Amino acid sequence: MFADTKNRRPLQKLSQELSDFAKRQFLNSTVYKGGERRQDKRHTMAIPVVVIRLDEDNQPIGNPIEVITRDVTPTSIGFFHVQPLEAPRLAVQLKLADTEVNLVVLMEWQADAGPFYGMGGAYIEKLEEFPVEIEVD
Repeated sequence: MFADTKNRRPLQKLSQELSDFAKRQFLNSTVYKGGERRQDKRHTMAIPVVVIRLDEDNQPIGNPIEVITRDVTPTSIGFFHVQPLEAPRLAVQLKLADTEVNLVVLMEWQADAGPFYGMGGAYIEKLEEFPVEIEVD
């Protein structure tokens, strides 16, 4: 699928300020007691993940960027990032313990989140591998 565009690209690392912001959001969150409009329960968690913007043909745009999750469900994911990521789709690399999952996320929303940005969307495809090799210094 990505054979023509597979190459090494440098990773834009997660800033300490964004990581601290996400942790504060998690620690200061309150439990919602009203009715849930979503079919899937959201799980608030702040873990670093790598994303890369994709065009409408699922081809990578630019370099991979480390962002931090805000919440995860079985069908969607939300992130915090330092700037808006203008792209219809993102490839997301999740590493949990000894498991790596690579997904395509259809971006459904973006909003200001204090000094940072919130964004999120629905999983639309599972990938065998991340679309680019990540160069870590």
